[in-house]
This record gives sequence, C-alpha cells and structure tokens, in this order.
Amino acid sequence: MTPGEIAGFLAETRNCVLTTLEADGWPHSSAMWFVPGESSLRMWSYGKSQKVLNVRRDPRASAVVETGTAYEELRGVMVRGRIELVEDTDEIALIGRALFERYVAPRTGISYEDGPRFEIERQSYKRVGLILPFDRVTSWDLGQQ
Repeated sequence: MTPGEIAGFLAETRNCVLTTLEADGWPHSSAMWFVPGESSLRMWSYGKSQKVLNVRRDPRASAVVETGTAYEELRGVMVRGRIELVEDTDEIALIGRALFERYVAPRTGISYEDGPRFEIERQSYKRVGLILPFDRVTSWDLGQQ
C-alpha cells in the first residue's frame, strides 16, 4: 500500500492486535482500540495491565490491523516501534476522548460533553497512554496482486 492508502486503511474504524514482550521473551498479544496519527498509533490501558508492565520493562512492540476473509480480500498493516508511555493525566484523558469519539460516539450519537467526559477523566488516573511510533511499517493488500 502507498502511504496514503495506509493512512486511509488505519482511519477506518477497526481494532488492532498489540503485541508486547513478556519477561521470558514470549509475545503477549491483546486486542486494542487505537487512534491513528501521522506517525503513530495512540492507545490507552490500565497502568497495572500486563501489556503496560511489559512495556515498562521492554518498550519494543508491534500492532497489526487487518481485514478480509477470502485470500484476495486480505489487507493489513503492521507497525513496529518502541512504545512511549504517557503518564500525564491530561494527555491520557485526551487519548480517552479520541478513542470515545472514534469508536463510541458514531454508534451511540452521545457527545463527549453530554456523556462520558467525567468518567474518562476519572479513568485517566488509573490508565497510561501508549504511543506506538511508526518506526517500521509493513502493509499488504492481496487484492492488488
């Protein structure tokens, strides 16, 4: 895929599978919501989650976003990089808001101010932001072969 096609693909609402490394070197994979940016994927998670503990020890990670059922429909993007953890609660709340506006608001019609603002701000004290930079990006679109 071209850079523009990758950006468009990531902009579509979907999940990613984030993979971090356990202390023994084995991969730990988790389904995640994400917000794509020009040079990174933004996510959040509870500060005591296994993925965050893994990143604190070793920031190397990858995320895969994919779609398709039949072979010729398979498309995807894999991002690899070293995750930056965000500890500032205001920045974490901004990530939470972006996730809400990407995944929940379109389904429910609830605005951020009318709904979850206070809950997201409250949760930001228990969560951390995860910024996965586009250090290395691989993509595939088997329908273009």
